[in-house]
Amino acid sequence: MSQTISQTINATAFETELQIIQVEQQISPARLNELGVHGWPTWKDGVGTRQLDYDAAEKSYLLDGSATLSMTDGASINVEKGDLVIIPAGKCQWIVHQQVRRHYRSDALSPACCII
Repeated sequence: MSQTISQTINATAFETELQIIQVEQQISPARLNELGVHGWPTWKDGVGTRQLDYDAAEKSYLLDGSATLSMTDGASINVEKGDLVIIPAGKCQWIVHQQVRRHYRSDALSPACCII
């Protein structure tokens, strides 16, 4: 005797948002002032490859150097001195070609954290 078991499976569709790194090249002093970039902390990173995990979007203004950044979806972009980079939350690989010095600001931090 065979028995047929019927089961209903509820499937939920998940829409994924592309992780896109945004770059504003050679931004103006007025834009730097508007964002308050010079009040952000500074970070240095030497030549090499590393993967960073971002809990929230982060803005970086490159003071020196150059790098190639890529998110887990494989899309990559080259950045250099004078660029403002907005990295979405998630995993981002940095391939630093020339030592990078940058101001950075995470959206996970309150605005008051970076006031000097």
